[in-house]
Amino acid sequence: MFPQKIKLRVTIFVGVLLITTGLAALLLLLNWLSSARTVRTFTRDLLDPVAHQVTEQTRDMLDSAASAAEVAAAVIGDVPAELRPNALDVVGSALLSSERALAYVQLGLPDGGWVRITRRDDGSLESQRRLVSGPEATAPRTIISRRAPGAPRTEILERLEVDDSYDPRTRPWYAGARDANGVFLTDAYAHFPDDTIVVTAAVSLQAQDGADAGVVAVAITLTDLAEMLARLRVAGRPIRGFVLDPAQGTLAAAGAAPIRADGGNVTLPRLADTDPPVLRALAHNPEFQTTLQTLKPNTTASIAYVVDGARQLAVVRPIAVHGREWVAGAVVAEDDFLGTIQRDITRSILISLGILALFLAGAALLAKSIAGPLHAIAVETEHLRRFDFSDRPLPHTVFEEIADVNGVFGSLKSGLRGFGKYVPLKLVQELLADGTEPVLGGRSEELSILFSDIHGFTGFSEEIGVADTAQVLGDYLAGIAGIVTDESGTVDKYIGDGMMAFWNAPRPVADHAERAVIAAIRCRDAIATMPRAERLRTRFGIHTDRVIVGNFGAPDRFDYTAIGDGVNLAARLERVNNEYGTAVIASDATRRLAGNSIAWRRLDRIAVKGKRLPTEIHEALGLVGSVPGNILAAAAEYEAGLDAYFARDFIRAAEHFDESLRLRPDDTAATILRERAVAYAASPPPVDWDGVEVMATK
Repeated sequence: MFPQKIKLRVTIFVGVLLITTGLAALLLLLNWLSSARTVRTFTRDLLDPVAHQVTEQTRDMLDSAASAAEVAAAVIGDVPAELRPNALDVVGSALLSSERALAYVQLGLPDGGWVRITRRDDGSLESQRRLVSGPEATAPRTIISRRAPGAPRTEILERLEVDDSYDPRTRPWYAGARDANGVFLTDAYAHFPDDTIVVTAAVSLQAQDGADAGVVAVAITLTDLAEMLARLRVAGRPIRGFVLDPAQGTLAAAGAAPIRADGGNVTLPRLADTDPPVLRALAHNPEFQTTLQTLKPNTTASIAYVVDGARQLAVVRPIAVHGREWVAGAVVAEDDFLGTIQRDITRSILISLGILALFLAGAALLAKSIAGPLHAIAVETEHLRRFDFSDRPLPHTVFEEIADVNGVFGSLKSGLRGFGKYVPLKLVQELLADGTEPVLGGRSEELSILFSDIHGFTGFSEEIGVADTAQVLGDYLAGIAGIVTDESGTVDKYIGDGMMAFWNAPRPVADHAERAVIAAIRCRDAIATMPRAERLRTRFGIHTDRVIVGNFGAPDRFDYTAIGDGVNLAARLERVNNEYGTAVIASDATRRLAGNSIAWRRLDRIAVKGKRLPTEIHEALGLVGSVPGNILAAAAEYEAGLDAYFARDFIRAAEHFDESLRLRPDDTAATILRERAVAYAASPPPVDWDGVEVMATK
């Protein structure tokens, strides 16, 4: 169904990843939405009280001035006209003592006279009066009386007289109150005589006949208003409050420098020219300008903006009081109020991401803990399929089912490893490497075939007993079979104490003849180092020929082997060693293909039993460079004698064989050929004699 298999580890990890990240993303989204809603709600709930506090505090100051003006007007209006200056002195002192927001209380008279009670910066009260008519007239001088803070009105610290031409009837509060019905609230103007900028609430006194009876005015300074704004706090945090008169400009702003008149003229600054920078930045914000133009009564507007990388929240609200349409506002640093919430949100997100990372690590660990052992089982299965039973412990697992499979594999491997002692596993591995099921049949292939056998092993085994025989034979066969395998040969079968092996099947071996001879030489040398080596004298016969190799036997039980005349000849050559006292004999076909890495001795020309055609046989002396010099010299004399022997020069042949025996006295082959040469010298063979020695035994 699927063109490509999917790894279980990847599937588990991706599955857990998708589930975990999906769930985490959903939770983070819900958390973010909830947090954002909370922040919006908290911001709205925060800014509404801020706007309300700025508005109400400003309104309270204005209302206190208006109420004071109404109280003073009510009290003064009930006394005779000649007593009103003194009444103002009494009422004004009382109002200033009880209302810290008030700057001064003043009475302006229709004749231009006036009385004013002012609070000074040190808290003392100052009474100023300039009466034009009546028994206490002081014009054109103004009498100034000062008393200590909290002292009775009659305790005067000092008394001054100054000349001035101040006329209240020319001031905006007087004219405005005369035309107003009730309290009149002025624009900001310069207070006489120090040019302090004030806003005044004024109430006109009316005589019974409707004539002008004077005006009572109560003032607040814009400096006091700014200080009030600077004192405002929300949740213990400062706010930047401001009050705007859209027609005049900025009346007051927390932290701004006091506004002073220039020669009596009042020009209020724009918010854009006001300190601190957060207010200047707000004034330049287009949204703020639009808000001022569209702000409706009894509504609150909020604006968010950034100053020097810090997010600010601004709120504005209209103030309608005593005919004036002002705007109150405030700016708060978002981090001062929402920083904790936002940090909590950030911390929550980071914790969620951390938990997600832990889940992903757990998913990877889970995937590894499941897929790892399963992958190891798959790898081990492939090893078993190739009949590789090497001891490789499967990884430990906490999962019971996988542990059960591991146990089954361990038992299976042990069983198959034992089974492997009965069959040549390497051969089975190679046969199964292509993944096809074996079938009966074979193919013609050029093979180099080797047979080996221990001379006199039957008698030796009877001497040492069954147990020792099994041990000695097992060590012996393991040694020579290992060498054959190391030289890329295939061990076909064990025949008692003998062995059959071949090269170039089931896998091709390019130098199979050379490999077969080298394997025989190595086996001969290795046997010489084994315990009881003198009783393990082994003969090797090697022949290279085209034979049939494949699966032979019954349909339910195969034997992978090679059959044909070439196999029989190799077996016969192994036995020929008994005739010549040699260890390794190879056919001429093998000699021609084996290359130049081996030192040879041409041994004879024979016809084995059951064969009519003769074959040249050769003895493998050893690898070139490893054969002693006397052996090589004896071999040269032997081959020279063999050439003379085949040339029917039997006397010269006998001489060469004699020299060969002098160099190698224990050489059975030279002894045999010398005896033949001497015999033929005495009694020559027939004319058609070809030198072929026919073997009488198999």
